[in-house]
Amino acid sequence: MSAEAILADLIECGIEPSVTPDKTGIVVPAGRLTDDQRAAVLGHKPELIACILESARVTSELLEAAMRAAAHWNDNPEDWRQQCMEVPPHHRQDLLDHLQRQYPKP
Repeated sequence: MSAEAILADLIECGIEPSVTPDKTGIVVPAGRLTDDQRAAVLGHKPELIACILESARVTSELLEAAMRAAAHWNDNPEDWRQQCMEVPPHHRQDLLDHLQRQYPKP
């Protein structure tokens, strides 16, 4: 199983892992992982850390682009933020690419 598949599985189960501040560990809510999930996380830890960090980067950039779009349309930024966060993580890069083309940084 790839790190991307592991992350998708965790998110699908309602588990949003994060990375420790020193970027050497993975944080998940206590008692939420199954034995199989725990084994997968430990078996792919370095790749999973990189995947989580990349997902966080994409999400951050997506929210920035969404704020530019909200400002452009004079919309409620919180509505844009909420809609972006409803997009599954594996589709956020596509939405980011679209919003960056439509609403580039000044």
